[in-house]
Amino acid sequence: MPQATRHGSGRRPAVRAKATQRRVLGGPPDRDTSDGDAECQVECVDAKRVNRARKAQPSAADVATLAETFKTLGDPTRLRIVAALAEEELCVCDIATLLGASQSAVSHSLRSLRLLRLVRYRKTGKIAYYTLDDEHIGSLLREGIRHVREAENNDPLTRSRR
Repeated sequence: MPQATRHGSGRRPAVRAKATQRRVLGGPPDRDTSDGDAECQVECVDAKRVNRARKAQPSAADVATLAETFKTLGDPTRLRIVAALAEEELCVCDIATLLGASQSAVSHSLRSLRLLRLVRYRKTGKIAYYTLDDEHIGSLLREGIRHVREAENNDPLTRSRR
């Protein structure tokens, strides 16, 4: 891009940007699997695809709740708790022992997970046993782990470290 210089007025002259082409497409886009730029070189809109994607968008409330769920699961301790509960119903003492964490830290994490309905508990006397709220949470965890492992297997940098 040409460099702008100062003139006597102290203002920089406007630098003309390369004009962007815009077109509306009706057919499928060209497939380029090269490692080149991942951005479009021209601005184009496929109205049919955009409309189908728009209709499939979840509600704003669903997106906000899902984002909060992923944020909560982004904490390694909480994720390890969910992984443990995907296998076995456990009490706070069991989870604390498994993770090598304090019961207080585990209880705090369980509270966050419970507020989002990711886990639930049942009481037997003075002991609260935790489990996943439903199978969707376990499926989400398994899919995430599968994705991470597949990405590691396809990453030449990760393979070279093994």
